[in-house]
Amino acid sequence: MQGRAAFGGLMAAMAVRAMRAELGPERPLRALLTAFVGPAGEGGLDITAGALRSGKSVTWAEARIAQSARVCTTLSGCFGDSRASAIRVPPPSMPATPGVEDSRSFPSLPGITPAFTQHFDMRWAIGDMPMSGSAQSEMGVWVRFREPGDFGEAHIVALMDLLPPAVLQMQRAMKPISTLTWHLDLLDTLDADDARDGGGWWYFHVHAQAAANGYSQQNATLFTPAGRALAMSQQSIAVFA
Repeated sequence: MQGRAAFGGLMAAMAVRAMRAELGPERPLRALLTAFVGPAGEGGLDITAGALRSGKSVTWAEARIAQSARVCTTLSGCFGDSRASAIRVPPPSMPATPGVEDSRSFPSLPGITPAFTQHFDMRWAIGDMPMSGSAQSEMGVWVRFREPGDFGEAHIVALMDLLPPAVLQMQRAMKPISTLTWHLDLLDTLDADDARDGGGWWYFHVHAQAAANGYSQQNATLFTPAGRALAMSQQSIAVFA
């Protein structure tokens, strides 16, 4: 939980698992479009998933998460085979950043920090801690799961929603803040080395592109422990200051 709602990364990860169960393992996840319609509280959830269309190389699927007959989250997923192409644009390089040992640890404090953070290690390398009144709108954070284990696309989805919005460090006190829409792109497929490094330190770089009128838009990139950009996202966030 985070406040009155379940952790959004968990919601999306469960939905991806549900879509994968319907589609099978063949086509990698390429993109995920998520709308957080309303909060999911404690208790059971109903998750439905199915294919929308399956072509020669791309399958579109959707999932819906509801609680007590109220829709909480809707998702559309694009699953696609690799294609032969002469076009190649390299993904962004990992920025220069302090190492894990030189970065500040984020504490998990029961009753103070969101409950889901107990399952992750986070080390702040760039930017400031949430609610510190910072002038910065950019963050660079080392992240990993506290309990290493099997690692797949659902774990990538969960990691991509792990950090607080970049503008939260600009606030001086906790105010309501929530993601409205989230567009996630997988830049490449998860390979064996990435999965083996599931217990290692991944690097997350987040930059608020704009913020005005109670809304913020931010971009994020997730780098593997080997420094390879694997996923990018764009988020629209409601901010009450």
